[in-house]
Amino acid sequence: MRGLAAVLLCLMLASCAGQQPPPQAPASSSPTSDTSTPSIPAPLPPSSAPITTPSRALEPGITVRGTVSSGVEAGCLVLDTGTAQYLLLGADPAIAVAGAEVEVTGRAEPGAMTTCQQGTPFQVTKTQRVGG
Repeated sequence: MRGLAAVLLCLMLASCAGQQPPPQAPASSSPTSDTSTPSIPAPLPPSSAPITTPSRALEPGITVRGTVSSGVEAGCLVLDTGTAQYLLLGADPAIAVAGAEVEVTGRAEPGAMTTCQQGTPFQVTKTQRVGG
């Protein structure tokens, strides 16, 4: 049995010995091509423009009404609508004061990072006082 395996191995090696390796494409002889270091693109400079998706950019703002109160953290204003609390971001400070009833237009930004720790962040684009 070993003898048969040795003969088959010798036949296989002998059949491979007569074959030539496939020809390779000639290397470029251009003096300007340097293949010693890979080409790495330079990093792009950071963009100062905010990233918006087309669907988000076309979204109309919403308007909510409620009473403004001071948040648990200094400088934070929360709008209580009776069913939800919104952390007011960018509201007119002359109008949105603790105790005032206001109507604000803007967009809820639930993913926005704040230090205020309460209410859904709400980016205000328009603030107006309600009532007298």
